[in-house]
Amino acid sequence: MNDTGTNKNIRPSRKGNLNPMWGRHHSAATKQKQSDAAIKRNQEYKKALSNQHNISMDEFLSNNPSVKEYIKQLAQSVIKEEINKVVWRKLHQRMSIPL
Repeated sequence: MNDTGTNKNIRPSRKGNLNPMWGRHHSAATKQKQSDAAIKRNQEYKKALSNQHNISMDEFLSNNPSVKEYIKQLAQSVIKEEINKVVWRKLHQRMSIPL
């Protein structure tokens, strides 16, 4: 946070005794509610992840065109790199220069 006061749109820091929770503690009931919410959230996340793995690669790529484009660009760069390696080796073989 910005404590210098140079930008008036930024809220001042709430460290230490300026924090509204200063000197307070969550009750056991509140901690339990937070725990239950986190457990539920994690279960929903795991369920969503497991559902994503049940689709084919074609379905995944058709649903995510940006990933498809990324894979295409990556494949092109790998192919270019491999072609350059082959050309480099052929050049060295012609010149009889050890690698």
